[in-house]
Amino acid sequence: MKNKISVLLVLFSLSTLQTFAGGGWPQPVGEGYFKLSQTMIRATQYFNPDGDLVDITTTSVYMSSIYGEFGISERFTGVLYAPLFVRSTINNRESTLNGRIETGDEFNGVGDIDLGLKYALITKGPIALSASVILGLPTGQNVGGESELLQTGDGEFNQLFRLEASHSFHPAPIYATLSVGYNNRGSADFEYASGVLSVDYADQFQWGGEIGWTPSSQLLLSLKWLHLTSIDNGDNNGNTGSSSVFGNNISYFQLRLRLICTHR
Repeated sequence: MKNKISVLLVLFSLSTLQTFAGGGWPQPVGEGYFKLSQTMIRATQYFNPDGDLVDITTTSVYMSSIYGEFGISERFTGVLYAPLFVRSTINNRESTLNGRIETGDEFNGVGDIDLGLKYALITKGPIALSASVILGLPTGQNVGGESELLQTGDGEFNQLFRLEASHSFHPAPIYATLSVGYNNRGSADFEYASGVLSVDYADQFQWGGEIGWTPSSQLLLSLKWLHLTSIDNGDNNGNTGSSSVFGNNISYFQLRLRLICTHR
């Protein structure tokens, strides 16, 4: 999938407004931000590497995940993203020639876990700046289902290097964050019944931002975006069919609207 647009609305978050995901700010020592999310991607079309829109059998990916940031020291914050349950499906398909039903497929499992560390470079002044190293662990499965087209992960070990800068417009209840990063992706083996396919994944450049509004101590509304671009320095055969959102040479623009409500 060369280009993909996804919109995610987070309806529930286990957090407090004082300790939302920090951006350029570190988490206070002994405190943190923890979020439980449910994500769904469902598609009947996708963009191929040439930018053409291609029809596919309805394909879906569902993810139940947790995200957390925890203050280890005044400068260091631990970061964890864990997709605890990933479900990939392909719907049944009816032939237009003879009406024959081709049975769909499904595959469930744990996704790829991200584990990282954020270091606060600048904590005083108008701009807070931090640097992060996030390790992408290949804990998911890159070949699954009877069709062998379904995945819960990409099977490669990667390292994301990221800078985040944040600014508070206090006394106005508004903040803004900008980020830039480079994802150094590795290689993976796809163990099909017919044999093993080795894939060298292309690295990725990403930039994004967030604008947040906190009208009260119990409400946060924010808009977050991410633009990810493939460097195209890997293989061209890393996409295991149209169902793969974990494939190679993927570029996309993502928008996320977040609403956090707390009750004391």
